[in-house]
Order: sequence, then C-alpha cells, then structure tokens
Amino acid sequence: MWEQRWNMAEHAGEEVGIVPAALRHRDFRLFWGGVVLSGLGSQVTTVAMAWQMYELTNSAWQIGLLGLARAVPQIALALLGGLMADAMERRRLIMRTQIAQLTVPVALTGLTLADAVAPSSLYVASALLALAGTLETPARQALVPNLVPRADLTNAIALNSAQRSLSEIIGPSLAGLLLAVTGPAWCYTINAGLCMALLTALFLMRTKPQVTNGRGGVSLQALRDGMAFLATQPVIVAFMVLDFGATFFGSSRALLPVYARDVLRVGPAGLGMLYAASAVGSLLAATGMGLAPNPRRSGLWVLVVVALYGACTMVFAVSTAFWLALLMLAGAGAGNMVGGVLRNTINQVLTPDHFRGRVAAVNSIFTMGGPQLGQFESGVVAALWSPEASALTGGLGALLVVWSVAMVPKVRHFRLADDVKQLTG
Repeated sequence: MWEQRWNMAEHAGEEVGIVPAALRHRDFRLFWGGVVLSGLGSQVTTVAMAWQMYELTNSAWQIGLLGLARAVPQIALALLGGLMADAMERRRLIMRTQIAQLTVPVALTGLTLADAVAPSSLYVASALLALAGTLETPARQALVPNLVPRADLTNAIALNSAQRSLSEIIGPSLAGLLLAVTGPAWCYTINAGLCMALLTALFLMRTKPQVTNGRGGVSLQALRDGMAFLATQPVIVAFMVLDFGATFFGSSRALLPVYARDVLRVGPAGLGMLYAASAVGSLLAATGMGLAPNPRRSGLWVLVVVALYGACTMVFAVSTAFWLALLMLAGAGAGNMVGGVLRNTINQVLTPDHFRGRVAAVNSIFTMGGPQLGQFESGVVAALWSPEASALTGGLGALLVVWSVAMVPKVRHFRLADDVKQLTG
C-alpha cells in the first residue's frame, strides 16, 4: 500500500517537476535518508568533542590536535579504502564500517558518565572515527553512480551534498542545545542511535552489486593502475590540489569554539549556530544546484566560488558582530558547496566505474585531509598569534591557491556540460 502510494506520488512529482530526479530511484532514496541521519549523529559528536576538549584544556592548540588526529588515518589509509571500494561489494563494506563507528560514541558515553574523559580519550576517539570513515568514504562516494542513471548523476551528487548540509545544520544546533541543557553524554548517545539508521537503509536496498575483483583487487598493481589513470587526468588532479589548498588554509572550523566563548561571547548555543551557518549556506547552494542545469564553463565557476569561500573567511576573521560572522560563514559554506559539487561531478563523469573507488580514495586524501590538517594549522596559528589572525591569513592563503590553479588553462576552460553530452549521448 505505502509502496503504491509512493509510486503514485513519484509519478505525479515527475510530471510537475517537484521531485528531484535522483529521489525517484528507491535505493537512492533509502541511501540518502540513511546518510542524512547518520551524518546528523556524526556532527553532534564532532561539536561535543570540540567543546568538551576546550572545556578540559582552554586551548585552541588542543582543539587543532583533534583535527590532526583525524587527518593522520585519513591520509595514511585513504588509498586502502579506495582499493577496498573497487574490490569489495560497496554496500556491505559501508555496513561494516558503520558498525565499527557505532562503538566509539558508545564508549564516549560511558567515559563521560563516569567522569573519566581526558584529552587523550578524545584524541583516540577522533582517530578511530576517522579510521572507519576513511575506509567507508570511497565506497560511499563510488556507490552513488550505481544507484542512479548517469543523466541524474549531477542531481544525485547535489542531493548527497545537501544531505551533508542538512546534517551540519541540524547536528550542531542540536549539539549546542544538548550541551547547554544536559552535556556531551547525550550527544554521544544520540549519535550511537542514529548510526543504526544507515545500517537499516543499506539492509533494505536492492541495488545490484558492482562487478568486483575480490581480494585480488587489493594489490599494489591495482593501486598502480589507479595512479596511472590519474596521471592522464590533469583536470581532476588540479581540482584535488585546489580543494586541499583552499580548505587547508581557509578552514576556520577549529576556531569556532574560541570565537563562540571568547570573541563573540555567545556560549554553546551560539557555537551550534556558528557551526550551522556554514551548512545553511551549503544547503541553499546545493538546493539551487539540484534545480539548475550544469553551468557550461564549469572550470571557471569552480575557481570563482572557491575565491568566494576565501573572501568570506577573511571577513569572518575580523567580524565582531554575531550576525556578520553567521553571514560570512554561510557565504563560505555556499562557495565551498558549489565548488565541491562541480568538482565531484567532474570526477565521476571522467572516471570509469572500475576506477571510481581508487579515484575517490585519492580525492578523499585532499578533501578530508585538507580540512583536518587545516584545523590543526589554524589552531597552531591561533595559539602563536591570535584566532583572528589565523582565520584572516587562512582566507588569504585560500585566495592564493585559487590564483595558482587558475594558471592552468585546462582548468579555466573546462566545460562539464560538453563532457556529459559526450558520455551520455
């Protein structure tokens, strides 16, 4: 009965254009909904850990070390995750890593209730979450093209980015409320419960497994083949460098607890709003991209929106008004989102399916390593200089990276729409 009603609504939505194209596919709907809830729980835990660390240590440096604890396994094991995503059935791999991630918030809940949390506990928890996420991310990204036809791929990637923004809006806001009213233990408990949502969605999916090489696909030869493919794709590599450089210098996420408590003086509730502001901008941008056609001069647009990200970060750095800080974080989030969706679409379109896991893994080194190392960098600069100087120089560094990558003609003149037509036509 419910399936029949959904099919009727889906058909009606298709006729009037109100249902995003990717959500007309059952398995993608399940996957998307599960990832939204799972991501919400992850965001709640991320905010709780940063606030708990600052309460324990009063140190921006120590918050930055949380980012370093995440970055090390992400960079060290990302290629292994990519090999596994191409060699194993991706849905099963994601289920296993979700089970592993479930154990961390459970342990943090117990330690917090026992009043036994120390900075070392948070470092270990951060590293373990990053480890499981690193092995999962290439499979999660590479699974999306298996759930929708290629004509709906840009829409699916935009929606996938939108779900991350939804999680980053609701998660930090919920975490700020819980931290103000109860404490971090409830944040970790909610994360543990929401991990089950994605597990359930994956269990219910009917997607046909991709062709795999089994354990033989996890080999040095498979890795060399992936690197050889990337060597023939200068546009993909240039955008990876752009992503890493911009987020390494421009990421101000580690500074938000410092801004909330000491600069803007808005407390934990304001901290949740600061975290959510960037996601609001990202969500609005992702929604617009899901409805709009592919921009023809995609390479140029990537450069423009990443420059917007850097400029907004610089203005945020010197903001003394709460509303201006929120607005600039939203602008930075929108710029980062549009650039991320376009870069990810370019990667997926230019990469054959049997290479997607390995390319996604290399890409994740840049997309996840950049922000995490950037949090460490911003924490170090804030400790040596000031939070404002850290954010200001970071935004300037992001602009310099954009200028450097813009010197590559193939990047400036790349047209995504032309390549999509060639591959789908």
